Amino acid sequence: MLNTLAANNMEEQHLSQAIDAVVKRIAPLWSLNDFVAVNPFVGYSDRPIVESAKEICDAMGAKVFPSIEDYRNRLGAETFTKNDLARAVTQAMVDLDATAVMQALAAPAAPPTRPGSSLVSYAEYADHIDGTNWHTILRTSVARYCAVYADAGGQTWPLTSQQNLWKIWREAGAIDRAIDWSGLKGYREYVAGLAESPVEAMQAAMRSLLISPDDREAYFYHLLGKLLGWASYFRRAAWENPGIDNDPLGDLLAICVCVDAFVAKQLKQLVQPVLPAQKSVQDESVRFVLQNAVENRYVDPVLAAITVPEQTANDERPAVQAVFCIDVRSEPFRRHFESVDPGVRTLGFAGFFGVSLNLLGESARCPVLLKPSFDVDLSLDGSSDWKNTFKRIQTTPAAAFSFVELVGAGYGGGLLRDAGTFKISKPDPEAVGNFNAPALSADSRAQSAMGILKNMSLPRPYAKLVMLCGHHGHSANNPHAAGLDCGACGGHGGAINARVAASLLNDPQVRQSLQSTDYSIPDDTHFLPAAHDTSIDQIALLDMHCVPSTHAKQIEQLRGWLDEAGQNTRAERAQPLGMPTEEQPTGLSRLFTKRRRDWSEVRPEWALARNASFIAARRDRTRQINLQGRAFLHEYDASRDIDSSILTLILCAPMVVASWINLQYFASTVDNDIFGSGNKTIHNRVGSVGVVLGNGGDLRTGLAMQSVHAADGKWYHEPLRLQVIVEADCEKIDAVLAAQPSVRDLVENQWIRLFALNPNSATSLQRRPSGGWDNCIVNPTARE
Repeated sequence: MLNTLAANNMEEQHLSQAIDAVVKRIAPLWSLNDFVAVNPFVGYSDRPIVESAKEICDAMGAKVFPSIEDYRNRLGAETFTKNDLARAVTQAMVDLDATAVMQALAAPAAPPTRPGSSLVSYAEYADHIDGTNWHTILRTSVARYCAVYADAGGQTWPLTSQQNLWKIWREAGAIDRAIDWSGLKGYREYVAGLAESPVEAMQAAMRSLLISPDDREAYFYHLLGKLLGWASYFRRAAWENPGIDNDPLGDLLAICVCVDAFVAKQLKQLVQPVLPAQKSVQDESVRFVLQNAVENRYVDPVLAAITVPEQTANDERPAVQAVFCIDVRSEPFRRHFESVDPGVRTLGFAGFFGVSLNLLGESARCPVLLKPSFDVDLSLDGSSDWKNTFKRIQTTPAAAFSFVELVGAGYGGGLLRDAGTFKISKPDPEAVGNFNAPALSADSRAQSAMGILKNMSLPRPYAKLVMLCGHHGHSANNPHAAGLDCGACGGHGGAINARVAASLLNDPQVRQSLQSTDYSIPDDTHFLPAAHDTSIDQIALLDMHCVPSTHAKQIEQLRGWLDEAGQNTRAERAQPLGMPTEEQPTGLSRLFTKRRRDWSEVRPEWALARNASFIAARRDRTRQINLQGRAFLHEYDASRDIDSSILTLILCAPMVVASWINLQYFASTVDNDIFGSGNKTIHNRVGSVGVVLGNGGDLRTGLAMQSVHAADGKWYHEPLRLQVIVEADCEKIDAVLAAQPSVRDLVENQWIRLFALNPNSATSLQRRPSGGWDNCIVNPTARE
């Protein structure tokens, strides 16, 4: 008896370990209102990228790297030398030689089939043997109940807190005749007979299946991979609250196992659900070498263009200092802004400006890797409540399609105006009204202000005007509109963060506290919040009633500079969006505004497409470079960071957020069917949860095809891993990596590439995955 009990406990423990391992591989997914760019491979960051690519392909049939044909088109075999590939092989650290890669690149051939068989579900196995469609039928059925649970039943039929996903599915499945009508007789009775506990039901189901202990993890991952969107959405619960009792992802896995066990009962003979490998798979190692080669072609010219720092000290006070979010869309605007006058200085800093706040009645306004430190209440006029009520009605599944009928013809007129005429938009709600300052002690406010100034690396002397510029985007009829907002603000606009940060830095009591520190602020320096609308490249200056009258001249000058910079930025952005480049500035501005209000426009802007690098360095080193809107630019001065605390913060927070954005765009481009959200013209909302394609099925993750592909179907986004360039000594970077395992994993498992820029020269080094550093090519045109 005791031996049997011990064996059962060991069996349960082994099963639990397999479940935990699989759950950790699933990336979390946020709702439409808090659209957070998520690295779909975040669960694999502790594993080498090539090994992970093979496992993901085997489990889901997904591509992690582009095909060899894609690399051939991008590289051009005739212009790519054997030496180029030899270098890429060394960087990739794979067991290949350059000749083999060169042959694969140059000579189109049918890729070999990976040896062995692939583990599938019993439903897929039955479909293969009998020609049925049970897998799709059952998958669609489970997805329907996921949608009901995720949206809490919607506004019309709210669920109680006691109704978890397992209970909803079990109770409804016991009376749902749809599966029986499809030909799977006895389904209702089977579901009704399952244990009330999902754990017990799953254990019983697994005992009835021929899945070996060694294959359990692969089997579970395959099942969840077939409902990856819903699995990802439910993963968020445990991601934010580890150890929760009611874990919907655990319920979903139990449902998938039990449904598959029912199909297994229908088979004439119970077998292992394996099929001969039917899909040809191109060698991931070869493609990874080519990925390194493509990335070298991008990063080599960037490294070569970074200038040697000036040795002469400049004590002249800038005309204005402007701090922008590191978002890649800020780079073109900053470049054009700096060109209007030599006295303009810009910096890059995470768009939440070091103010991790919770906006009452809304949600967190900080990176999801952080927790809000305090609450802020935003007081708006009464029209805001009316607007929010209508928004709730629009996003309620039961009411969405009758919304226009409910409101009447007046709303239809608004749609027509939006579709065909120019109309000035109202300002972002978070940029107007009053906010109640966080209830912090004087000492806490001073410490917060000091942290902002320190981590911002704001150079001395301070200008009379220091603009803190958050950002947001605008689009119409777009479920993923929040994806145009600030990634550092949890998928929201950064206006409120800029306003709170400026309020702290302008606080006389705070300034009094900072007088005796290294972060004292001149009496005539005013911090001015602003908001950059990235859809139209216009900047709104906020809280103007707080600006001293003594700064009127600087404000007037600033407005003129911002207008000119906006015109030049729009002219640069027009061609990639297919807009007329010969249009006059005023006309082009009207076209951009019309574009963002057009509910039929599938590309209101390109957002962060083509992002490729993260550069943490003094702006003087990149000021003369056109980085083409592809770089996250973070200000960093190593000489002011003696203890490497700022470097640690940059690598652990904004760099990681940038890598999430980068790999979301990467995956959505390479395999949009699995990691993207498909064609946005057939999106249907599931409340505020997410979108499905057509009338149901799996929740879609990632970005729409139109966000990464041009109108002709070709890639607009170039899938490159993040090239992280840090102006710091290698020893300091290594010390940070040693103390931060999760960041070290990203580097050593090759999910990002890391470069060290010598603070005193143009020399750059690349971090090897195995440790140590290699010299980089400074002049990329000097090929052997």
